[in-house]
Amino acid sequence: MLRVRCQAPATVDLKGRVALPAGLRRALAVADCASLVLTFHRGAIWGWLPSEFERTVERPLADADPFGTEVMDFSHALLAPAQDVEIDKQGRVRIPVPLRQLAGVEREVVINSLVNRLEIWDRATWEARFEESLKRAQSFSGMPGAR
Repeated sequence: MLRVRCQAPATVDLKGRVALPAGLRRALAVADCASLVLTFHRGAIWGWLPSEFERTVERPLADADPFGTEVMDFSHALLAPAQDVEIDKQGRVRIPVPLRQLAGVEREVVINSLVNRLEIWDRATWEARFEESLKRAQSFSGMPGAR
């Protein structure tokens, strides 16, 4: 887990590359991480360190009933589009075309670093999602899932 807290606007270049925020690049360098696992989930491109993806996504799925409908659907939706991507020397990742299409990402994006992953959103989609989240969060009585 990188423990980087940031939100940064970015631009996807004509080759489909996006520069990661400086704080995230530094944390990845310290972690000696040269790649990420990217996939599509809930309107955005989600990215993990390979070890974190294995721990939080693949391992729990490996322990689940592979013939269960929910497990199959989740695996198809999350794992099928997943791709390993290299981080180049300038701290950029190339977002594969299928992931850009699924997320509606063309040029202007927002990169969020959240707990154990990063999210890359089309900027307009993020702005709408953020407004929805702010409205829903007003009714929360505390931290979701807290005991």
